[in-house]
Amino acid sequence: MGNILKSQTPKEYKKSKRLLVGAIYCLFSFFLLYCLISKENTGIVGQAFYAIMVAIFGAASYVIPAVCLWFAIQHFKISTELRTRLDLILSILIITLVSSFFSLTKDTFNLKLYNGGGWLGNALEPFFIKFLGLYFSIVLILLGLIFLMTRLFRLSIRSMVSYFWFSLINDIKSWREDRKFKKQEKARIIQNSKSKEIKKQEPFIQIEKPKIIEQKPQQNSVAVKNIPFEKIQEKVDSTKFKYTLPTLNLLKDGGDLNTVLSDEQLQDRADRLRQTLADFNIDAVVKDIIPGPVITRYDIILAPGIKIQSVLNLTDNISLAMKTSAIRIVPVPEKSAVGVEIPNPKASLVGLQGILETQEFITSKSLLSLALGTTTDGKGYVSDLAKMPHLLIAGSTGSGKSVGIHSIILSILYKARPDEVKFMLIDPKRVEMTVYKDLPHLYDPCCMAEDAGIITQPKNASASLKRLVTIMEARYEKYAQEMVRNIDDYNNKMTETGGEKDYFIVVIIDELADLMLVASKEIEDSIQRLAQMARAVGIHLILATQRPSINVITGVIKANFPARLSFQTTSYIDSKVILDTVGAEDLIGKGDMLFLPPSEARPVRLQGAFVSTKEAEKVVNFIADQEFPRIYEPLVVEVSANAAASATDKANKDLVPALKLIMERRRISQDLLKANFGSSARATNILSVLEMKEFISKPEGTNRWEIRFDMIEEYLSHNN
Repeated sequence: MGNILKSQTPKEYKKSKRLLVGAIYCLFSFFLLYCLISKENTGIVGQAFYAIMVAIFGAASYVIPAVCLWFAIQHFKISTELRTRLDLILSILIITLVSSFFSLTKDTFNLKLYNGGGWLGNALEPFFIKFLGLYFSIVLILLGLIFLMTRLFRLSIRSMVSYFWFSLINDIKSWREDRKFKKQEKARIIQNSKSKEIKKQEPFIQIEKPKIIEQKPQQNSVAVKNIPFEKIQEKVDSTKFKYTLPTLNLLKDGGDLNTVLSDEQLQDRADRLRQTLADFNIDAVVKDIIPGPVITRYDIILAPGIKIQSVLNLTDNISLAMKTSAIRIVPVPEKSAVGVEIPNPKASLVGLQGILETQEFITSKSLLSLALGTTTDGKGYVSDLAKMPHLLIAGSTGSGKSVGIHSIILSILYKARPDEVKFMLIDPKRVEMTVYKDLPHLYDPCCMAEDAGIITQPKNASASLKRLVTIMEARYEKYAQEMVRNIDDYNNKMTETGGEKDYFIVVIIDELADLMLVASKEIEDSIQRLAQMARAVGIHLILATQRPSINVITGVIKANFPARLSFQTTSYIDSKVILDTVGAEDLIGKGDMLFLPPSEARPVRLQGAFVSTKEAEKVVNFIADQEFPRIYEPLVVEVSANAAASATDKANKDLVPALKLIMERRRISQDLLKANFGSSARATNILSVLEMKEFISKPEGTNRWEIRFDMIEEYLSHNN
């Protein structure tokens, strides 16, 4: 052990020695305590220690192990500075005073078993009694012990006294503050009770009757029944063909708003609404009543201090009291009111004719004006697809989604000629859009104009959307050559120069979910490219689906469709998917919808216009009877020829690298070409050229390519 200590540095040696001494003190402390507690089991040595300690110190012997343990602790705490001599002196004085204390009090505490204070205590006892007396000596010894122990344990008497003093002061302050707070709280409760009594005496009372704001019919100087919208424009091929827009008498008129509810009924329902709110301790007054064809909105003013959330939580109770299936509560910021939209007992029919003859639709210069429906107060609502620029529609079965699509198509037919707007209609269900099969507006980029029809097969729809992307790119190249930014600028320039104008293309997909099941990747890619870039070249998308789930309406699609239209949905989750907010699940169906315009935070509630199949047939027959020719064949042929020539040129340029790849890998496949040339379309074109030039062939009944390596070697030798 000595050698180990000597091999260390002075600092390490000092530390090790200190720990060793501390361990010795610790063992000695436990040994002495064991001797005092169980002397019979310690042998001759233990009994000798016991006898010596009891004889000298008496009951104070139990202080010796505690002092030794304190010395051990001080040695183990490396950061503590040792005061060996001072601590030893203090310890001896403490043991001496304890022995004297036990000697003076041995009769009181009956310490004969431990020999009182031992020889040391008995020797000092006469001194204390003679000079100080018994009781004064005990007090003096206790004070001395307190002082010596604070010195031994390195405690500050001043700090201890100040700590207890300040704690006492803080407790007194806390008690006073609590007492003051309780008095203030008691006064506040008394004040609130008085204000409540005053409020009960002066309630929020409905003084005046609600004002009924009725929608007055608009007087139109332009649109009159049986007078057509005549607007003959030059055709794309510069040949003039006469064309007459459909007349309004082909459509049925809607119902009369004034026959829905009488003024007395509206006032009674307003009183019932206010009383229902009062039953739940919500004071409110009905300010305005705005009757509509299907929905009547009651604008209520809440009493001060009442939150709108308290009204929202009572939606089901209000619906039950008003005897309706569902209500909708929306804030009306312009009036500082809360609008409660309650369905009428009997709905009026909203016809498309009434919206088409409004001033908003007639004066709209856009060829893509959409007559979506009427607002809750019965006003016609007209929007512009060109500004959206794409529209996303969702709604459960029977909610009016298909009728809404018919209204959109007919709205454009009442504005645009066949050479101004084309419809690319995709109907996987095969039954919703068959009425439009004879329209000269139909468009399909994969076939000639006379063969264009309703696209019903998912694979054909995927191919047409891909070809439409090619059309879009071709238009961008054409606009770049003419140095124009969009289709409007291009058509204006063609008007000045006498060139052929471009037409708008509206793509309508009636059920997107069916297409996504068959070819989700191809469909989504084409829709993404068209949605991101097609606006400037006059291509607009309208997507409709019954199931607005995240698998159908993906994040990529939603990001490029800022305009959303939702009919009644089956759950609030579907409403959040389509509108990013709840509310569509509370609609009543049958054309009731929420329309979220671009750059708007809150959707608008509309009642969609009803269009029957017979009305649509009349309009289509009126247009078909004019025998307007379809004239987009040259553009499609030109685009197809250019695209094919471009693909062939690229494939011929890739021929030599592809042949070298075949010689290197000794095999050929589309995946191999795709991995080396970057895309599936490019790999397909290269395979077609290789097969056409007879470098590869696929025998009947097999699915493997046979490679003519000798022909490839000969070709490479002449073309390197």
